[in-house]
Amino acid sequence: MGIFTLKLTVCFILSLCVGLERQYHNKITGLRTNVLVGIGSFLFAYISLSDELTGDQFRIASQIVCGIGFLGAGVILRDRKNKITGLNTAATLWCVAAIGVLTASDMLFEAFIGTMFVLFSNIFLRLLSNTFRDKYTKEHKERCVINLSCDKDVEILVRNKITDFTETHDLKLDTFSRTKNKDESIKLKYIIITVRDELVGTLVRQLELEVGITKISWSHKKLSELVDIEDDETLELD
Repeated sequence: MGIFTLKLTVCFILSLCVGLERQYHNKITGLRTNVLVGIGSFLFAYISLSDELTGDQFRIASQIVCGIGFLGAGVILRDRKNKITGLNTAATLWCVAAIGVLTASDMLFEAFIGTMFVLFSNIFLRLLSNTFRDKYTKEHKERCVINLSCDKDVEILVRNKITDFTETHDLKLDTFSRTKNKDESIKLKYIIITVRDELVGTLVRQLELEVGITKISWSHKKLSELVDIEDDETLELD
């Protein structure tokens, strides 16, 4: 029993190291996902290497592994904001399946220890991963400024396009200003706060293709580097 706990602890620590690196760089498969997959893989491998399962029992267990893969895939979704959700839930299902096989194989101690590791990963590592996410957001948040001039008759179309893009990609629209140029064209200025400035670049490239936009430019800088932020006349967006 002590060997089982020692091996699972080593697996947990190694998976934790990989998860920390992924979480630090704000990747989709972060801290908890890597740890849970490591724990689940260990538990299934431990079962297969034990003498508790033989013949038909082993085949049933192997089918559970395949079946839970399809079930886990069903809870991984991409939402309307292009975010992938459900990875941790899928990894937890994988671990719970292994715990169920352990229990059915009379390896109750191993099932109990495995459950404790899964609970620890989902409760305490959630707090740690949130800390990493907040730190990443604080360090990488940027202030992106878009300046453009367009014909008056396409103003509403341009504004709707920008609003739809920011909502779809979960970009924070900080301020908006509108002024009239001497030639009766409209000048729009948007300030967007985000950690993904490449999305703002994509938006600008799309706007460059729009008929009626006569001039467009954008710039970005990390909020942590900004000392003086210019005051803008703001309008409340509908």
